[in-house]
Amino acid sequence: MTRLALLLAGLAVLVLPLAAQQPPLPPRFEVASVKPSVADARAPDNTEVQPSGRVIITNSRLDLLVRGVFELERQELVVGERVPGWFASDRWDIVAQGPPLTDAASQRQIRTMMQNLLIDRFKLVTRRETRNTPTYALVVARSDGHLGPQLKPSTADCAAMAAAFKATGARQGPDSPVCGVKPIRGQFRGTGIRLSDLARALAVSGRPVVDATGLTGSFDFELKWIDDGAGAGAGDSLFTTIQEQLGLRLEPRQTPTTVLVIDSVERPTPD
Repeated sequence: MTRLALLLAGLAVLVLPLAAQQPPLPPRFEVASVKPSVADARAPDNTEVQPSGRVIITNSRLDLLVRGVFELERQELVVGERVPGWFASDRWDIVAQGPPLTDAASQRQIRTMMQNLLIDRFKLVTRRETRNTPTYALVVARSDGHLGPQLKPSTADCAAMAAAFKATGARQGPDSPVCGVKPIRGQFRGTGIRLSDLARALAVSGRPVVDATGLTGSFDFELKWIDDGAGAGAGDSLFTTIQEQLGLRLEPRQTPTTVLVIDSVERPTPD
């Protein structure tokens, strides 16, 4: 899921007296098409943002679109009681033309345009509020600060590794010699990562995990558990595995979280 003024708005500024000028509108797509998807609901969704600034979204649910363009984790999106069920079931195709992607600023502009498109076309009514949400805190398990056998300070030169791998033109896979978290069936492996990155990669019972270890720097780790196809935590408890292998512990907590509340939404007119 990656971040132009309207011609008519610019012309309006020219003909209005100075005292009547309005603040510039947030950037919006000049041309955009929104239609119900005709693809099978079991077909995968897809989002493509081309270098030309053309955005092509196919077979995507609106709740996932909102999470993507507003950069929300699952627990950061709250659906109000008046929001109809199709918000999280019906699928949509969207094609829109934005400015060329020349830098990070233009990418952010595309994201803002997508936010405005969803607000305009689906009549999204939203608000931000802070709620206490259930999370897990990743903490050091032992009082002496000793870490587990599978978690060690990293000596990897991540920038050099990434540059060398990129120079080969190879496709990245689970065993690629680059830094980051690499999930593999039955295990997590990480090279040169911060523990905050490890925390974000973990999720237990749908709860986010936040780093509360107080440890800085980068680490290498390897976390293995018995996987019978049911995912993390199958067989040996993931809680026990993290403590035994990494010397860390997951503590249940209530964490103040800023959430986006969807109060209402309407079906758009297809075009």
